[in-house]
Amino acid sequence: MRTDLWAQFGDLATGVPRYLATVTGHNADGTTSIVTPEGYETRVMGRLDTESLPYNVWVADGRIIDAAPNFPITNVTV
Repeated sequence: MRTDLWAQFGDLATGVPRYLATVTGHNADGTTSIVTPEGYETRVMGRLDTESLPYNVWVADGRIIDAAPNFPITNVTV
């Protein structure tokens, strides 16, 4: 028996993954330079001009989707 709760869980697993990144600069072509917590530098589409550099954003499918809290980012290996 399939319930709505099970469908909601399935949406979590099949959605586009998002990740946290720090914006390091805005480029003239409309892209934004970011760095991931692992140290990878790349460019993504979109920009948020409401914050001063550097600031954290959520990225999904190569685009900035929202601002993220500006807390320090740390990696923990488990």
